[in-house]
Amino acid sequence: MNIESHLDRKQRLKGEGKFELPLNIDTKKYLVWKISFWDLLIAAPFIFLSLILMYIANKILDDLSTSTIIVCLSPALFVIILQLTKHPIRKNISLLQYGYVWKWKYRKRTKEFYYQKGEIDMHNIDDQDTRKKLGIKNIYSGCYETTDNRFVKVLEVSSINLALMNRTEQIRIFDSYRTFLSDLQLIKHLQIEQISQPINLSQYMLYVKKLTEKETNAYKRMLGKSYQRYVEDTQKSRNMVSRKRYVVIDQPISSDREKSLEELERKVKVISASLENMIRGHERLNIKVLGNDELLKLMYTCLDYDNAQALGDYIVTRASNKVNISLGERTAREIIETYDKQLKEHIN
Repeated sequence: MNIESHLDRKQRLKGEGKFELPLNIDTKKYLVWKISFWDLLIAAPFIFLSLILMYIANKILDDLSTSTIIVCLSPALFVIILQLTKHPIRKNISLLQYGYVWKWKYRKRTKEFYYQKGEIDMHNIDDQDTRKKLGIKNIYSGCYETTDNRFVKVLEVSSINLALMNRTEQIRIFDSYRTFLSDLQLIKHLQIEQISQPINLSQYMLYVKKLTEKETNAYKRMLGKSYQRYVEDTQKSRNMVSRKRYVVIDQPISSDREKSLEELERKVKVISASLENMIRGHERLNIKVLGNDELLKLMYTCLDYDNAQALGDYIVTRASNKVNISLGERTAREIIETYDKQLKEHIN
């Protein structure tokens, strides 16, 4: 019997466009065995209902037989079984949660949203603007401006490969990271994220295109165009992704917006200096504060990964478009060619 290793399973899931979800952090307090206080809390109303039914059967109907007791206890037993039956892989999630509650919420959720250009109306509760659901109402001065009145800065941090280090080097890195977290006394909230994103080969494609255009040999030029198509297909492939690491810092917006921005900039400088000084030598981390365009791309990638692959840098152009409609690159080119043809061939 072949047992699939963790790395083999990871590679197989990656080829299928999937990934393995980690176990949720279990914060429940357990009474005995796998029965937690939360399980009892969920089952308590149904146990109470069963007791009421048994009381009615005994006092009013005067028929408290074995079959009646089973019928009365069936709601409580059903809920207890659902709650104690766990997910086959994620052992701390109950069947009641993932099999019924989550599926019901999935079916009832709002499935269509839209992005309305311009100011967002926060008082209109019926407005299904995407920005309300995200909690981001604007991108301003290199920050996300949230619906709960906070400025949020995002720092992109380079990574190091711990797998290639020996035990001593790994311990040194972990000690440095622990020191970094311990020294952040002035920063109350810090979020660290790792987000998979489609690879961006736009600059490389421009480089190849320039070389192809300068080529005088027809066969080499044909080969260059074929290679351009190959690079474009590679960029659109779901399997070709890059994992980027981010540190997210926020600052409440006071009555003086500029002062809030200055305070956030101070936090960014403190975090950046701490990260850059955390590791010395060639393993030193590089910090990049995301600007408006990069924040927009990151938000769009998290919202619509497939279209983010197809649109690439055109995301910024489409978002900053002032007209009421947005067109894809090919559609826009076809419309321009059609109008150009009409201007040349038709007499007004």
